[in-house]
Amino acid sequence: MARIVPDEVRVAAKRGFVRSTAQAYATALAGGVSATTVLAVATGEVPVLATVVTWAVALVSPLAAGAASYLDILSKGIPTDYIPSAPQEQAGSHAA
Repeated sequence: MARIVPDEVRVAAKRGFVRSTAQAYATALAGGVSATTVLAVATGEVPVLATVVTWAVALVSPLAAGAASYLDILSKGIPTDYIPSAPQEQAGSHAA
């Protein structure tokens, strides 16, 4: 029985999810922690509500980015940037 989504597309979608989620976590955590820390140092206190909201967004939004990548690849197929190119022939390898 044929699958609706080919196996290679599923693998690419999973890789896209992991890659996008990791990149988004790197950005969100660094930005969120930095913003919360700067606010705490500047005001001399830790704003509890701002800290909770910042951390919630930093933890949830990367999963949304990963899910968007996963679903995009499943629906549109493997992006051409994810497909390895054929190896180039080395110059002079066919010399007679």
